[in-house]
Amino acid sequence: MNALPSVALTQRFLALCQEHGSQRLAVGMVAVGRSTGVSGLPKNNDWTAWDAEEMRAAVEYLEQLRIR
Repeated sequence: MNALPSVALTQRFLALCQEHGSQRLAVGMVAVGRSTGVSGLPKNNDWTAWDAEEMRAAVEYLEQLRIR
């Protein structure tokens, strides 16, 4: 079984959601990244079901988008 995301990582994800407009928009951005071949992103759009590795990948991806 994969580890659950830490509280700090989940809080970071939620902060990024707010920066990007909403949870739905942030998850949509992750889905676009996945569909364009960005490796390691979560395979589903239910962020509450993501494990720690998937959450970390999504956070890193959203942080990269913020920098661009």
